[in-house]
Amino acid sequence: MDTRHLSLGNVRNYCRQKLRIVDHTLDDAKLEARCPLDNGKHVILPKRSVGQLDLLPGELIDQVLRMLDIPTLTTFRRVNQRALLLVDSLPPYRRLWTSCPIILRAVVSINATSFSCETLFQVLTREKCESCSLFGGYLYLITCRRVCYFCFTTRKEYFPISLTLAARQVKLQKKALRHLPQVLSLPGYYTAREKLSRYRVTLVDRQALLRLSEEAEMLKKRFDYATTEPRRYMSIIAAPRLHLHDQTADWGLYCSLCRDNTEPSSHFRIQYSRQDIVQHFQDHHASQISSSLP
Repeated sequence: MDTRHLSLGNVRNYCRQKLRIVDHTLDDAKLEARCPLDNGKHVILPKRSVGQLDLLPGELIDQVLRMLDIPTLTTFRRVNQRALLLVDSLPPYRRLWTSCPIILRAVVSINATSFSCETLFQVLTREKCESCSLFGGYLYLITCRRVCYFCFTTRKEYFPISLTLAARQVKLQKKALRHLPQVLSLPGYYTAREKLSRYRVTLVDRQALLRLSEEAEMLKKRFDYATTEPRRYMSIIAAPRLHLHDQTADWGLYCSLCRDNTEPSSHFRIQYSRQDIVQHFQDHHASQISSSLP
């Protein structure tokens, strides 16, 4: 068979969605038990309004809710059944719940409030890592950036700083830093080496802190364990690319034929979109694939 005309169906047996390595990001934090959301469990029959908000046209209510962060929307849902109906029928929120509820659980669990529901949805409709050209199979939830494994484990901007250390370094009280993008980590194991974090730690976005104070430049000299640094994993969650045209979600694929490869161009850690992985096989494994096809 001419490998120039390969399709995903031809190479599906050589793809896998997950590696055997467990990285212990938020995906492995038992979020379903820690954050048991009640979406879809109620018969909604609103009897009361949500006050002055209901005086607005439906389109404006939609726009207002889209601008709220997920933890705030989750709190608003608890007001009454009318509020619950408004949030659950919000298009971006509904799509997030149906396609990737684990991301909603993660955002609520670590109280990631620096970005809106609409921003989260828009980021999930993109494909590439924001720091390189690879498929971005993860979200850095402090600032809602799509990233790949290599970037979130090595680049400084994805290495958050504890609020205590940040306040000490820039010589400000903690309350003066509360406006910076931050999350409250979960106790648990992180990194493939299963390093235990016993307590919740407030983590501040490094880039935001650097923009705030020149004193924070000293933090660049702090030792970084990179792939074995737990704080790099505490705000990371696997993320699909949401397709708008057919309502599907692409969680990325790994190449099974590259399982032992550590070359930069075909590293076993590289994720591919459903479209890009076909091109990968054409570029790197054409002879192997062609010999197995009828």
